[in-house]
Amino acid sequence: MELRSYMDQVKRAREDTLSEKSGHGTSSYEDLLDLLMQTGASSEAQANPLLTNAQVIGQIFLFMFAGHEANANVLVSIILLLACHPESYDETYSALMHTTVGAVINEALRLFTVIPVLPKRVPPDGPWLFITVKGQRHPLPPNTIALANTSATHRHPEYWPNRSTEMGQEKRSSWSDIRNDPRQRPYAVADFDPSKWIDPESADETGTQTGSVNFLKPRAGTFIPFSEGSRGCLGRRFALVEVCAVVATLFMMHSVELVTEPRNGLDEEDEAWLEARRRAALTLSEGTKFDTSLRVLGAVPIRFISRRNT
Repeated sequence: MELRSYMDQVKRAREDTLSEKSGHGTSSYEDLLDLLMQTGASSEAQANPLLTNAQVIGQIFLFMFAGHEANANVLVSIILLLACHPESYDETYSALMHTTVGAVINEALRLFTVIPVLPKRVPPDGPWLFITVKGQRHPLPPNTIALANTSATHRHPEYWPNRSTEMGQEKRSSWSDIRNDPRQRPYAVADFDPSKWIDPESADETGTQTGSVNFLKPRAGTFIPFSEGSRGCLGRRFALVEVCAVVATLFMMHSVELVTEPRNGLDEEDEAWLEARRRAALTLSEGTKFDTSLRVLGAVPIRFISRRNT
């Protein structure tokens, strides 16, 4: 009831603002809410509103809350991937913000996309459509439903080759334990590599990215976490800005790490961390399910460390 009352207040306040502008003969930039109010109001040209009051309220609800669950799930994936890949950001925070925040988000969306399958339908009254697969043309008659496998598209080796070498000689840099475990397929955690989104030529001699970073522009149709074309997600830009703001704010004040069991000695500590990473990777591999969006259902013990204490 409180939410409905709030949405009613939003609607009435914007209607009053539009009425005041109309009375004074002033005009300004119209946002999405302005247009929505106009479709729910009668006018000289349109005696009957295009939308009822209940429909307008319903649209306000959708624009306020649609995508929040999907963004929350994306953020969970980003946090867990960074916990498994501490090399993707450093303790000074500058590397994450100045070089890889966009790359981290895109790479997480590539491996843990919002919707793993996109349904497409040929219009029932339209012409036949054709798709080309491996050079062969396939006809799709009207009313055909085609399912685009987003997850497979994002991991197609022709467009998204995996790292051919390990990132270092240290135990924590090796992913052989993950890649040699058949339960870990399709190796989403091991394949996490934000650097593939960044042009290495935009880095200086120390490896730090310069102010103008050239980001990878994937071939059309190979990176579709929000779909593409006329049916692409209307909230794509807002979702990315929201995720970026949360990641920037969270990691400005904290770093994240996997929770490990106490061990004695450096070698044992490394083994404990590797075991924690194996459990986390397995959870992300087998414990990720799809309902309204892709969601990590399994538990991965992590802790946030205040940067003030490091």
